Amino acid sequence: MTEPKTPKSPPWLKRLGNRIRQVRRIRGLTQTDVARPNLTKSFISLLESGRTYPSVGTLVALADRLQTSLALLLLETPNLPRETTLTLLTLARVMAESAPAEAERLLAAGEVLSAHADDLRADLMLTRADITQAQGKVREAERQYEDTLAWARKHKLGAYEPRALSRLAYVARQRGDDAAARQQLEAALEAFRTTRTLRSVEGCEAMLAYGEMLSGQGRAARAARVLEEVAQVARRQDLPLILGKAQIGIARVRLGAGQTAQAREALHAARAALESGPDTPENAQVLRAAGVLLFQTGSPAEAHSILQQALRLQERSGEVRTRAGVLNDLARVLLHQGKAADALAHAKMALELAGSQHNPAQKAAILVTMAHIARQQRRWKQATDLLKDALEIFRKAKMTAEVGETARELGMLLKERGEHAEAADYLAMAISTERPDKSGRR
Repeated sequence: MTEPKTPKSPPWLKRLGNRIRQVRRIRGLTQTDVARPNLTKSFISLLESGRTYPSVGTLVALADRLQTSLALLLLETPNLPRETTLTLLTLARVMAESAPAEAERLLAAGEVLSAHADDLRADLMLTRADITQAQGKVREAERQYEDTLAWARKHKLGAYEPRALSRLAYVARQRGDDAAARQQLEAALEAFRTTRTLRSVEGCEAMLAYGEMLSGQGRAARAARVLEEVAQVARRQDLPLILGKAQIGIARVRLGAGQTAQAREALHAARAALESGPDTPENAQVLRAAGVLLFQTGSPAEAHSILQQALRLQERSGEVRTRAGVLNDLARVLLHQGKAADALAHAKMALELAGSQHNPAQKAAILVTMAHIARQQRRWKQATDLLKDALEIFRKAKMTAEVGETARELGMLLKERGEHAEAADYLAMAISTERPDKSGRR
């Protein structure tokens, strides 16, 4: 009777084992060295001879111990340009804020490697446009997104078309062109459906934007249904950041409808989702939004707690760009709680950060908070001067809504102090900023 033959190892497993052995020897390590602390020498021996299958976690650990990369262990030479390009693009996104020059060099390297791959070139174009947009260069980013859309259509890259369209919609909203934003966003959603990518992360982001747009048009019920659909997708796919954003959107809709209890419930769900998410700047921003909304629902203690959580997350992730905003939000909450000294300390830290980042709009918002603190402390002249400084910054930045709100507040303060002539000027300025609704709501 013949003994059953041992099944042959697949070629890829033998190549993997051979590469592990080669790298180990180059590093001057024994099998025992590589096995420590949680593997055995016999397992490494079996792996190097292609006679056992490693788990993903084991491969990651081995690549780290051998000071090599998973790509070099697993992939063949023809696969390396794609792998390297995608890694370069991801790294460029990570470094875009802290080291923009280095990020651009990474993109240039990716451009060389993606020269003969249409889809990789589309990825590179999207990445470059996203970085440009994050740097506040809205017009340039819009042109780059248009180039990406044209490239995707020319080369029939269906999955990239809705991604470019959704970003163009976002840029249009930044420019205040709601009509163009709506048209592009609806086209993006249709393209997401056509390519069956609506339930992807970017498809969910587009639906979130659509829900926000519907809410802004007064279509609260429809907005809530869209946001609930996104929340369901996020739960099924374990997407904590998307779930947090969806719950924030639902909370805004509920709060706008006067349903404070339901809004608070959605905010609690958002916080629970975000606590299981990664330590990223975007996660911190969504936590911040939850904190601000909790404050608006009349829950200052909860708002303070979640804003502190957002601040700690920013510190862990190294995010400084939006830290001034969180500090300013905390100052407002502390002032509401009657802790004027603590509020002023937070506002001063926020003002210093905003100044170092050359962010005039953020600086103006902080000056308004400091004016509120001065007013509570009955320092009337200081409060007036701070509001005037903030108003001037808002005017230069052409922030019409903020100009109107600040002018109205300044006018009322001056009126209370008996300075009626000057108060009338500022109240007239506030009235002049009010424009009839041109959104075409129905």
